[in-house]
Parts: sequence; structure tokens; C-alpha cells
Amino acid sequence: MRHTHIKNIVLLSVSVLALSACGTTSGTDSASLDRTAKIDNVLERAAREASRGGHTEQSLGIMENRYKRNSNDPAIATEYARALREMDYLNRASIVLSPFARDPDGSLAAKNEFAAIQLALGNYVMAEDFAKQVIIADQQNAQAFQYLGIALDAQGMYEEAERAYRKGLDTWEGDPTSIMNNLALNLATQGYIDEAVEILEKAQSIAPDRVEVERNLRIVRTLQETTHWSQKKTKEKSINVVPKKKPAQDS
Repeated sequence: MRHTHIKNIVLLSVSVLALSACGTTSGTDSASLDRTAKIDNVLERAAREASRGGHTEQSLGIMENRYKRNSNDPAIATEYARALREMDYLNRASIVLSPFARDPDGSLAAKNEFAAIQLALGNYVMAEDFAKQVIIADQQNAQAFQYLGIALDAQGMYEEAERAYRKGLDTWEGDPTSIMNNLALNLATQGYIDEAVEILEKAQSIAPDRVEVERNLRIVRTLQETTHWSQKKTKEKSINVVPKKKPAQDS
């Protein structure tokens, strides 16, 4: 039933486009702008409806149509690029958003999404650069701190990444499990196993259905048990060692 509704909205938008193309040029500019706005609203509603529960090829097509009609709008370009990234069309997403992200006066949302795209592409230095651009302009942008942390982690800069995650967590709004998960893995990599387990346990209590948190907690707990066992055996060995006596010297 929902697919039929979506199809009807798309057909309606096509019909409106066809009617506007057949109209005469005697209308006023304001009337033309009004018709354009109505068409854009129809496309926006259709994209929202089609993307409920996750983006699909159908919702992506609607968003592409909307982007093509408003190719100079950074907000629409950012939304379309995010959908492309989530559908794993990473190169297309990068191409769409690059002009807006590289604009020195461009929107922070575009720069932040561009950082996320570069992370997905494995361009960690570039992702670091754009995340830092966002942070310089907005010290409260928690998502930019998370992207910065991921980029630094990937480059082996673990202490710097930890600081980025912690700063992001300080100002995070909403469900914090993603950044808590990343911070915990960073700490585990540095050898702070007990703290990593503690953070993952807190994350699991917030979002018990997050599969990746449950999996990582199981892995880090195993690492914790192995580490504690190794430390115990090392301690026992050091206690049980009896110093050897020096051989008696012949007189």
C-alpha cells in the first residue's frame, strides 16, 4: 500500500512538470516561482516517504531529481550526498558535495558530511582536514569531533584520537553509543582494557539492541580475561622464584 502511495506521488510530480512545461509564458514570475516551490515540496515529501526505514534506489532517484532542480542549494546537495554515502555510492557522493565542501565560506554541514564521505573512501588525511575545519568554526560540533577521532585512529594517532572522542562526548546530543563504542575501542588499542569494558557496558545499557556494541564488548571482555590471567601468572611466577645460591668457592 505504501509503495502504491509513493508511486502516485512520483506520477503526480511528473504530471505537474508536464503541465508546467506546456503552459504559456504569460504568467508572472511569482506564479512561476510558486509552481516551482510546489513541485519541490512534492519531491521532498516523496523522498521522505520513500526513505522511511532507510534509503532505497527509489528514494535515491527522487532525491537526485530534487538535487538536479536545485543544484546550487548546499542543504539539498548535502542531503543527497548523505543518501549516496549511506547507499555506498561514495565516489558520486564526493563529486556532488565537493564544490560546497571546498568553498571557504561553505556550509559546515556540507564540510562535515564531506569528512564522513572521505572516511568511507579511506582518505583519512582529507577527512581529518575537513573535520578540523568544522571544529574551528564550531567547537560544539560533536559529530565533527567523532569524525576527527576516527580519522586520527586510522592513522595510528591514538592519544590524539582519544582526546577528540572525549571532546565530542562532552557535547554529544542524543544516543551516544556510537562515539562511546569508538572511544572504547581506542582505549582497548592503547591497552586500557578495563576502562574500555566499562564504557562498552555503559553503551550497552543505553542501547541494548546495538549489535556492534554487544560484539565489541564480548571481544574486549575476552581480551580483559586474557590480560588478567597473564598478569596473574606473571605475578605468581615472580613470587615462586627461589634465588639460586652461588656455588661454594673451593678454598
